[in-house]
Amino acid sequence: MNHLDLTVAGFAVFINRDASHIYGILNVSRDFSDALAEHIGKLTGIKGATIKNINAEIPASISKCESIVEFRKNYKANPEYFLNTKTDRSIDAFVCDVLALTEFLKTPKYLNEIEKFVELEYDKTFVDDSLSKALRYAATKGILLKDKKPIILNSGKYGKRMLDVYWTNPDKPIKL
Repeated sequence: MNHLDLTVAGFAVFINRDASHIYGILNVSRDFSDALAEHIGKLTGIKGATIKNINAEIPASISKCESIVEFRKNYKANPEYFLNTKTDRSIDAFVCDVLALTEFLKTPKYLNEIEKFVELEYDKTFVDDSLSKALRYAATKGILLKDKKPIILNSGKYGKRMLDVYWTNPDKPIKL
């Protein structure tokens, strides 16, 4: 599925099976039959025995087979079918895989500063407190660091209320 850049849902549609069937195979609670391997092989131009053999190397060229190119064209309006759209669909993925890599977060930033940056740079806005939750999640994972700093009032002075600030953890290796 990774070579095809498909999620489980996308792969299920591609091979005309139910997503629960695919999850069952992945969780080893359902048998990966020879017939299904042959069916996938016909769609991708690879022998079913090769697909079923977990030690076999699946060529990266599989992503360019005619049936998958056609699938991408026909289902491009369904981003949940494709792995490469994950950061567009998941706020957590966006924060951890995109925002955390920016120079902007090298120094501590308040939530409202991060919201403005994301809107200007990425043309994204988030519903309610979803960005705040994603930032806290990234801090829990160690991707971002978090601390409390006093609120900056409209006058430019510091208030008494303490707010979270976030910045990139320099000790956390970044995956590219």
